[in-house]
Amino acid sequence: MAKLILETFSVIVLVIWQILKATFHFFIPPLRKDVSNEIVLVTGAGSGLGQLLSLKMAKLGSTVVCLDINKEGNESTLNNIKSSGGNAFAYVCDCTKREDIYRVAELVKKEVGDVTILINNAGIVSGRKLLDTPDGLIQKTFEVNTVAHCWVSIDNKVFSLLCVFSCKTCTLLACTSMFYVTRGSCYSE
Repeated sequence: MAKLILETFSVIVLVIWQILKATFHFFIPPLRKDVSNEIVLVTGAGSGLGQLLSLKMAKLGSTVVCLDINKEGNESTLNNIKSSGGNAFAYVCDCTKREDIYRVAELVKKEVGDVTILINNAGIVSGRKLLDTPDGLIQKTFEVNTVAHCWVSIDNKVFSLLCVFSCKTCTLLACTSMFYVTRGSCYSE
């Protein structure tokens, strides 16, 4: 009985603390991290959210390294950043192939420098029900949406050493992974 009372009291104190903290941060927001002069690597930068994140990071003063399997989309992102006065580099990379990531990692290190922020954004959304999805697409979806993040941030000797000491890693997960979405078999069902 005493343990139950102690746990209940602990939860109440924790809830009150979180409410006070949220109220404080509502009126006095925490300082934002200055990302100018950072080298930001964005996977899946050729379209969608990756492209928007790349443009935003360049606007904030970062040097952006765009990685995508789609050369045209990647070049489009690069041109958009450069036309707005930003600094960017584009590399074609298949994030499902370790060797390709190692090759690009060496190029980035030589040509750009040490990556300080890594945004794992590459992903595939099939838009089909699981039973309507071909086997090859299911395999490719897992390779890109799950396994590739390991190659980019964990296994890669160049990026992982940076991440251990100074790099901030952000792996983006779709909100659809938290609830059911019709034809969102790559995240639910």
